[in-house]
Amino acid sequence: MNHYIPNFSTKKFKMSLSFLFKTLFLIFFTVKNSFSFEINEVAKGLFVHFGQQEDSNSKNNGDIANIGFIVGSQSIVVIDTGGTPEIGMKLLKKIKETSNLPISHIVITHSHPDHFFGTEAFVGENVTIIGHENLERALITNFEFYKNLQFNLIRQDSIKKTKLIIPNQTVESGKIKTIDIGNREIEIKAWKSGHTDNDLSIYDKKTRFFWSENIFVERTPSIRASIKGWKSNLDEALKMDIDTIIPGHGPLKKKNQAIQPMMNYFDRLIKEVRKFHKSGRTLRDAQNLAAPKNVEKWLLFDSYHSSNVTKTYTELEWE
Repeated sequence: MNHYIPNFSTKKFKMSLSFLFKTLFLIFFTVKNSFSFEINEVAKGLFVHFGQQEDSNSKNNGDIANIGFIVGSQSIVVIDTGGTPEIGMKLLKKIKETSNLPISHIVITHSHPDHFFGTEAFVGENVTIIGHENLERALITNFEFYKNLQFNLIRQDSIKKTKLIIPNQTVESGKIKTIDIGNREIEIKAWKSGHTDNDLSIYDKKTRFFWSENIFVERTPSIRASIKGWKSNLDEALKMDIDTIIPGHGPLKKKNQAIQPMMNYFDRLIKEVRKFHKSGRTLRDAQNLAAPKNVEKWLLFDSYHSSNVTKTYTELEWE
């Protein structure tokens, strides 16, 4: 039996294979980049990019925080800018693709690096950058530390070149600043010590959506300032006319569904740690034994619970 053998040289075959691989890589790269940064219109004119429910690393590229923007009839307010310069640029690109309106304001919700390291992308936009009255101090004090931390976690060279951008307008603790972006009033509230000592929230009066880094959904809240202060802030938020929560981390939830798990966790922590103080037991004992069960089934519980116990123990020691 005769077999037909095509006249196809090894060299031509290798060239064709190389071309195929390059084409496939180009397609993969294009698809990957086109879907790697999505925004969702969660209410009319309110857009959110949901970060991954992880700590920053070289795989998620520091894209772990919820960031986004609100569009009025005259301008746009941006809420946080992400954990790297690249994320800031991607957010700016999405904004330009969504609307031709100018960006008038950027609100930095607090001083943790996953929320503000993309701000430099917006400097040329001639915007008002709004922060808590304590934000500038926190940024200046921790910027170099956070820059090194972000680089070591994410390994992007652009982080080393990041410049510190500080707010040019502040909100006094306990006060509310209202901005109008055109038929849309946004209330920016500066909270007393809770998650940090420089937390801002954003309330869109048009939709009754409340954007707050004070609220974590499906992820263990990390206490960095005051558990009692944070609990007090959540009590206040429960009394507000809020429909839907946009948390700093996690998916959208209705008000009570978002806040109640945090309240339960904080109540449990406070109650159990107080027992350790009354019985004269040590911080080490509390770290090992206080409220050890992940009742809420939160992500990253093992990473943050022990430090939450430590913060609670040291705070309640002065009661």
